[in-house]
Amino acid sequence: MTPRLRNIHSCRKLVRSLRLEPYASAYELCDQMSSLRGRPIHVVEWPLPIPGPMGVWVSRTHDDVVVVQERAAGVHRDHIVLHELAHILCAHEGEAFPEYASALPTLGDTADGGPVLRLRSVYDSDSEREAELLAAAFAERLTDDSCEPEVAWDVHRYFAGG
Repeated sequence: MTPRLRNIHSCRKLVRSLRLEPYASAYELCDQMSSLRGRPIHVVEWPLPIPGPMGVWVSRTHDDVVVVQERAAGVHRDHIVLHELAHILCAHEGEAFPEYASALPTLGDTADGGPVLRLRSVYDSDSEREAELLAAAFAERLTDDSCEPEVAWDVHRYFAGG
């Protein structure tokens, strides 16, 4: 588990410390993080219920799966993946949500006691704030020109109440 990341500056410092190769998408970053962690991270697009979570992290016995709302596109889809990746990197606690399990693809090989899920739908906890700030720091390093660098500032302003 990472130490609590209290602000965008600590998130940027963590991202720099990972010494990542340039990446043009969240999917490329997932590949790098898989290699660094020695544990695969797979991204699956799926028709998640609307209204409902835009992204879900499923922790399985031998890998992690990020399920993304199939209707999300472009920078929004990348941000959802980056947010879930931040939950994985920070080892945030998951919660069992059996009501969403039927809406997910058949993933098999889930951890004992059923899938452990982290839903991205509200930002009312320290772990959600931390994941959102870390996702913004990851987004700043995207080499794809379609990513707006002001994303981190907007997120910081949102949480500061400005």
